[in-house]
Amino acid sequence: MLTLLTFPPSADDLSPSPFCNKAMLLLQMSGLPWQRADLPAPFRMPYGRLPVLKTDDRLIPDSSQIQAYLETRGADFFAGLTAREIAHARALIRMIEDSLRYGLVHDRWLDPDCWPHIRQELFGAMPLPMRLVVPGLVRRKLRRTLRLQGTGQFSPADRLERLRSDLSALRETLGDRAFLFGDRPTAADATAVPMLRMLRDLPAETALRRAVRQHSALMAYVERGTRAMYPGYVSDGLNAAA
Repeated sequence: MLTLLTFPPSADDLSPSPFCNKAMLLLQMSGLPWQRADLPAPFRMPYGRLPVLKTDDRLIPDSSQIQAYLETRGADFFAGLTAREIAHARALIRMIEDSLRYGLVHDRWLDPDCWPHIRQELFGAMPLPMRLVVPGLVRRKLRRTLRLQGTGQFSPADRLERLRSDLSALRETLGDRAFLFGDRPTAADATAVPMLRMLRDLPAETALRRAVRQHSALMAYVERGTRAMYPGYVSDGLNAAA
């Protein structure tokens, strides 16, 4: 059986990582038998991060590579889409993962109102003296990463405007459809819904959280996506975390 190595459940989601959640949704959509195994940290994992899919003979890191592997096993995450629509879907996935993702990272780790909640959730169970040292080290590393990537260099207003454009692109793509490309979820929805859920549920009232929540159509879409892709397994995951 396939085993997904992932972060443990958070207080209100399958895990605190949108990429781990995406991988879980893709596995569920694939119809293949699988199970999860929770790791507190990705030490010794390929690329030094999670999720990682464990097969009979190898470890597959990164949610995109996991998706590609599942496709070799017969999963079709773009069923019924034209080549042009698939190209659009892949572009949206990159926008979500390479732009909105950094908005989430910024607000979680650098916003002064969010950070205490994130520190407690991710590091609160860590033994002393590590609990006093590790959070600050990780936060400083992410601050450097955001500056190198660019998100950390923008003014708050410029950063928000760029992210608003991403949200508008998702809203325009959605239109009046149930999901981004029709009546059934695709890999694009498995990427978008976890990210939007986490932006919506940031632990403090940031400008980005307000911008997400102001999109009533996207909020309705998140609820539809949650019901369609998460049923049962999310409930189990949340119950297990309680």
